[in-house]
Amino acid sequence: MKPVNVLIMDDAAVVRKLIVDLLSEIKDVATIFQAEDAVSAVRLFSEYKPEIAILDIKVPGGIGLKNGIDVLKAVKSASPGAAVIMLTNHANARYSAECKQAGADFFFDKSREFDKLPSPIAEAMRRNGLTPPTP
Repeated sequence: MKPVNVLIMDDAAVVRKLIVDLLSEIKDVATIFQAEDAVSAVRLFSEYKPEIAILDIKVPGGIGLKNGIDVLKAVKSASPGAAVIMLTNHANARYSAECKQAGADFFFDKSREFDKLPSPIAEAMRRNGLTPPTP
């Protein structure tokens, strides 16, 4: 069994810190990579191949990446087994459907469902052969 590595992509530093604080309470989370834009997220994912990616939709893009949905597609293309959690303030039916079609494992409204993050993290840890955290 190996520890789980996580990538967080959100352009708001305060949101990244909240997620880092949540993840730091989980024993088997080894490394947390942080990106504030799409290009950095894809670069970090390509280099380190984390098992979990927590992505926002509306982030700065560049080099053929418009937003978090493009990052989702890149992550799933590079590593189909990676768990991708979309955490966004743009949680409408259109984005939800687009993310699920692109391979998102989970889709949450950042302002109302932030507290649901431990459940998909636990599921991703089970996929990785680890005992998930207890709620």
